[in-house]
Amino acid sequence: MKAMQHKIFDLKALDVDKAKGFVKLAFAQMETEDRDEDVFDKKAFDKSVAERGPKGTNEIWHLADHEKKLKSSLGKFSNVYTETKYLVGENTYRKDMWLWREVAWPLYEKGDITQHSIGFTVVNEEKSGRVNVIKEAAVWEGSCVLWGAQPDTPTMEVVKSFMNDKSASAQDYMSYVVKNIQDGKYSGENESLLVLELKEMSALFLPKEISQEQDKPNESSLDLQKLKSAIELLTIKHF
Repeated sequence: MKAMQHKIFDLKALDVDKAKGFVKLAFAQMETEDRDEDVFDKKAFDKSVAERGPKGTNEIWHLADHEKKLKSSLGKFSNVYTETKYLVGENTYRKDMWLWREVAWPLYEKGDITQHSIGFTVVNEEKSGRVNVIKEAAVWEGSCVLWGAQPDTPTMEVVKSFMNDKSASAQDYMSYVVKNIQDGKYSGENESLLVLELKEMSALFLPKEISQEQDKPNESSLDLQKLKSAIELLTIKHF
């Protein structure tokens, strides 16, 4: 299987129906060149959606942050189709799912989620001048993400690199978060994102690294313990 790729677009939810608990979102855009000089053909998703969408084998997921785990799943799209130049997914709010109830739905309802991204593999592509045209793509998932893919802003790809890089440490992630604080990425209404980052950092790195250092207490393990305490204090302060 070819490696999965991601494309992030500045596309907010097209419709959020509070009464029905319904979300309609665009998670890919066709016939528009991105900064990688790639363009999705207007029919790039047709075959995959027909075969793997809700009317086919039903394998296209709605995720948060491209994390391919059940804890990050918002369920499978109830409908996937193309509308004008967008690949659109529809999904229903599930109040019995923590991720929907506590994170995704409040952010969708408030309009804070303004970027979505597609997880796909290329089936067929061709060059057209300097542009690479993706003629056919297999669609695996559509994700809500924090930031768009502009060159001057961070994206969830940066966060994912920490998740997947076994050599990355909690200190590396902290440096990343500190830089975002200095750049004002968590100011104003985005303050809650800082809490999510800190909690994610704690869950991803600290238990693993502290357990690895328990048998050999040194300056590094003490630093991690201090970092853990700092994160707990910050999250308690915000909640």
